[in-house]
Amino acid sequence: MPIACYTQDSAFAPWIAMKFITLHLALIALLAACSSAPPVLPMGEAIGEEMIAQETIALATAYSDPSSYFERTLLIEATATAVCQSKGCWLQIEDQGKKAMVRWEEGCDGKYAFPKDLAGRRVLIQGSFYPKIISAEDKARLEGEAGGKLDLADEGYELNASAILIIAKGLRTKT
Repeated sequence: MPIACYTQDSAFAPWIAMKFITLHLALIALLAACSSAPPVLPMGEAIGEEMIAQETIALATAYSDPSSYFERTLLIEATATAVCQSKGCWLQIEDQGKKAMVRWEEGCDGKYAFPKDLAGRRVLIQGSFYPKIISAEDKARLEGEAGGKLDLADEGYELNASAILIIAKGLRTKT
């Protein structure tokens, strides 16, 4: 027969145990909530449609398995390397040696333009990612609009942008 040890506070023992368990469960739930916090956009200047906070993907990551990123709205982080100096209608971005062209969804005469002094800044581009072949004529036109030589591959990728966030200087996202 088991021996039970009773003290004068034994009536409170189940209550204390329950509070202890409840406190631990609350702490575990709080830690789980913190680790799965929704994505937040970094500080910066937004241009275009409303940008939706979501997982940020480095351009180099999208290059690693491109087809898995097609037909989705993405948030791509990269560095601007060149901008159309005519109308601000396109942008070239680069990340870890991988480059892509970015154009506004509405085209060259749409509501938005990329700032012409954007080269060298970190940006988030919200848009769709797809393969692109650039003809010799397009290369010549783009170089003329850039005001100089562009490093363009014949085959690469392009983003149709609905929004851009120019990340505040000194900040980076967690890519």
